[in-house]
Amino acid sequence: MSEKGDATFNPGFGREPFQVQHEAQVNKVLSLDSVRTRRFRRFSSITALCLILWVTLRTVVHPRPKDLQYPCTRPGKLNKKFDWFEIRPSETLKWHGCYEKYQCARLSVPLDYSQPDGEKAAVAMVKLPSKIPPGDDGYRGPILFNPGGPGGSGVSTILARGESFRAIIGDDYDFIGFDPRGVNFTTPSLDIFKTEVEQKAWAMDRPLFVNATVDALGLAYSQAQVLGQLAKDRTQHSAEHVSTPVVARDMLSIIKAHGQDKLQYWGFSYGTVLGATYAAMFPDNVERLIIDGVVDSENYYGTLWSNNLRDIDGTLLNLYDECVAAGPDACPLYEKSPLLIKARVDKLLNGLKIAPVSFYNSTSGLYDFIDFSVVKGTVFSSMYRTHLVGKNLTIALAELEKGNAEPIWTLGQMKAKKDALNCDCSAKPEFLPSSAGAATTLAIACSDGDNVKDDIPALQAYFEDLAKTSSFADVWTTIIRAGCTGWKIRAKERFNKPFSNITTSFPLLLIGNTLDPVTPLWNAHKMSKAFEDSVVLTQNSPGHCSLSATSLCTAKHIRNYFRNGTLPEKGAVCEVESSIFGRPPSFNALSAEDQELMKAMMDLQENFMVPGII
Repeated sequence: MSEKGDATFNPGFGREPFQVQHEAQVNKVLSLDSVRTRRFRRFSSITALCLILWVTLRTVVHPRPKDLQYPCTRPGKLNKKFDWFEIRPSETLKWHGCYEKYQCARLSVPLDYSQPDGEKAAVAMVKLPSKIPPGDDGYRGPILFNPGGPGGSGVSTILARGESFRAIIGDDYDFIGFDPRGVNFTTPSLDIFKTEVEQKAWAMDRPLFVNATVDALGLAYSQAQVLGQLAKDRTQHSAEHVSTPVVARDMLSIIKAHGQDKLQYWGFSYGTVLGATYAAMFPDNVERLIIDGVVDSENYYGTLWSNNLRDIDGTLLNLYDECVAAGPDACPLYEKSPLLIKARVDKLLNGLKIAPVSFYNSTSGLYDFIDFSVVKGTVFSSMYRTHLVGKNLTIALAELEKGNAEPIWTLGQMKAKKDALNCDCSAKPEFLPSSAGAATTLAIACSDGDNVKDDIPALQAYFEDLAKTSSFADVWTTIIRAGCTGWKIRAKERFNKPFSNITTSFPLLLIGNTLDPVTPLWNAHKMSKAFEDSVVLTQNSPGHCSLSATSLCTAKHIRNYFRNGTLPEKGAVCEVESSIFGRPPSFNALSAEDQELMKAMMDLQENFMVPGII
């Protein structure tokens, strides 16, 4: 089911009343004082993109090897024929027409910048060209984008949503999406799994969240050790050169190749670590730099990941607040108070630890079962975009109470994960998925920071400490901290400078939402203190990064910053036009220019998804 609009779930087949039956199953199991444990289960949420490798390419150093393996691709409107590896990498930008109205290039850069005459990497880039040619009056240069991750594809971002970014900022810029090291078409790639069958078999056998069963934490730890050893044996050379400071150097190389000295950039989530790192390394090479959904970079480089969940429980309570305000006709989870809704959902989740729920749709042929981790992960990932999927989440949870598991299964994108096993792996895809998966996520996030030496008791202590901050500590511990315990590869170049007293050639603009589930507003204010004259723009909305809601005010500030260098006043707060249960934004009384801005922001709210962990 699409996440758009006000669609409701109607699977078209009947079910018996469920609540009493489900509680009876739970009580029966509890009365026998038994604990049901299961060894492996598919990892559950949209954020499992962080731990599922959709893509592993053979390691490539140009020219293109004969044994390059193409993984299966998901269908989509961007799946148009174009062979990236027909482009010969060059140290000067040579653009080739691609994907109809775009241009593609592969920039040759040092694999290791300390050895500029050594091996080379090739950075894949796509450009939505300015309508004013470079060199002509009015041309404003390139803007680089990073969608997050680690492991998100800038190429995919611009191919999918470049026109909307152009509508916000202006058509006199080049909009550049690039794939960071180890992602999609940038080479050399990471090669943990020798075949796609091996990769998919691994991806389907995922551990549960750490408190789902008595052995879940141990399973997550054990799999991390296996994956780390595979990576060390099979792809260490590539993985040593995908760190954030290396990618920051690549960004400087990209703008230099464009004939520019200063960077224009918009980075989301993990892309804020990349942007802050670039600004700290090259403070005199900043023209405009927005970091949106700000990560605490000091915490990140310590491999702590302990400040991310400060606001996620508030994000969920905001959904419950809005449910109460919307009333029973709009919200099927309606109760007289948000705490009553919370108790109802908590009871449902806890019951799933004992008695998962299956479904079979005789009309579509779909079948599966859902458990605690599937539902908890889906709730977690829905917090990224509550203005888009919050209403559907309440519908799916209410249906699950009745015994209908298919809606939450659909919302959790479980069908897409099953469909990944059905494609023709002998076919060569023309467009790769934007998630590079666990290889890149761990290669960047784990090797960027301090080595994680936790054993199982230490992981348990980490989880318990994080649980004092958030009820989603189980999700977060499994996603990243446990994974880093097995990662043995250290980056050749790591960032070791302090984030303090940095004066950039132009001030940074930081954007944070009041209820961002994984990059709290607190982070933006902390990081702003590191950069002289930078300004924090607050967007009064839930969700991850500013594009999780529609705000004409935010769009205007972004446009004015890029075009005029105008920063918001300190303390500026932008309201939003979108909502969880309300009607779509109104265009009445808007000027033609504001209507275009609103349309672009609505498109990004509905279709732009921050990939990966954060």
